[in-house]
Amino acid sequence: MLPLTVATFVFCFWFCSLQTAKVAGKTAPLFEEILGTCVLLPTEKELPSFIASLKKSGFQWIQTDIPLSRINPAPGVYHFNYNGFESALRMIHRERIRILLKFLGQADWVSRDPTGPHSEWDSTLNLTPPKDETSWSEVVRQITTRFGTYCFAWQIGNEPDGGGFFRGSADDYIRYLQWTSKAIRSVQKKSMIVGGELFLGDTPLFRLMLERPETFDVLSIHYPLAPPDHAKPIESYLRPMREKGVVKPVWNTEQLAGITCDYLSEGATTHIGTEGGLRLSPLKAVAHCLALGIEKVFLFSWNYDENSIGYRPDVQTECRVTSDWLNHTVFLQKVPTGSQDVTVYRFGQRNGRHLLAFWTEVKGLRVPLILKGADRVTLITHKGAVESLAPSNGQLRLVADVCPKIVAGLQPHSQVLINK
Repeated sequence: MLPLTVATFVFCFWFCSLQTAKVAGKTAPLFEEILGTCVLLPTEKELPSFIASLKKSGFQWIQTDIPLSRINPAPGVYHFNYNGFESALRMIHRERIRILLKFLGQADWVSRDPTGPHSEWDSTLNLTPPKDETSWSEVVRQITTRFGTYCFAWQIGNEPDGGGFFRGSADDYIRYLQWTSKAIRSVQKKSMIVGGELFLGDTPLFRLMLERPETFDVLSIHYPLAPPDHAKPIESYLRPMREKGVVKPVWNTEQLAGITCDYLSEGATTHIGTEGGLRLSPLKAVAHCLALGIEKVFLFSWNYDENSIGYRPDVQTECRVTSDWLNHTVFLQKVPTGSQDVTVYRFGQRNGRHLLAFWTEVKGLRVPLILKGADRVTLITHKGAVESLAPSNGQLRLVADVCPKIVAGLQPHSQVLINK
């Protein structure tokens, strides 16, 4: 038993209607599919096991690059199934995994500078902007016509604010975004244009995007939980959006979350915005993102290298827990705990009940929680263990530690008491 001894911090949040919620200054739809991952598409032989592993790990979305320089190496020449690319899209789509296709670079023939910078992973992929709207728009229309059967969401560019994957100016990127989105929509009226993939926050390029909000439907950012020298925080995007009156969903299309709490050493921290943000596990990272106003999170990455999620069964298990329990919820409130080392988030579930995601930010720190006014609930660990808990005298007693946990099925009027 954990007695209430010192100062007790009480939170009671009553949420009467779960129809809409204010997120990032806008009215947001509830109960979205929230989890994706960045992938390299495998060979046709590997596809069945690849897809099965993605589904087992709870991913509803993938993001992958279009190999444009290989598909369209010369004017009027298209190899849509280069290296089995279209076959992979077809099979993934058939398995009801949604696809975000990324326009990143192109062949030399359609580039402004055919001898300019090329990608380090494919010597044929030119990273300079397209040379003219007519040529580029025809390429985009061909790609959209062919792959639009499998995809309705299109990412335009990758870190054009300084990542080196778009070798042009801010004005060049705005022009590229405008040309590409216009060409996509000329073929696929109900397409979703995901613009940016920014990581430097409030830059002149981002300000130019806000001047042309009609060119994109979703703002894409990278690593909002990392230290500032890695990537700028979410507020550096939300503040200029509020100032300009631009209302767009925000997706985090690269989130680092590749280990579980089990591998942290004693005293290791996981505070976001610090070096600890590089040690986040999937459940912590996704819950933090949702609490900050982000609507979808793509974990980086599934299979880019041997340390990726696709080679880590323990991380895959936590991804599944994250998907099973945070999918189709809406963020309600960060519970005040009086300590930056204790995180408790409250979410709304579709059945009208509430869900808590909770943990400490320091390995070795354990903090008692008391749920008051709760009836029977479900406790889920990061490893997927599920336990039904019944209250005693109207209370449930739990312990938060560095490994994230979930409590589902809470009454909306229940209280969370943090014991100091």
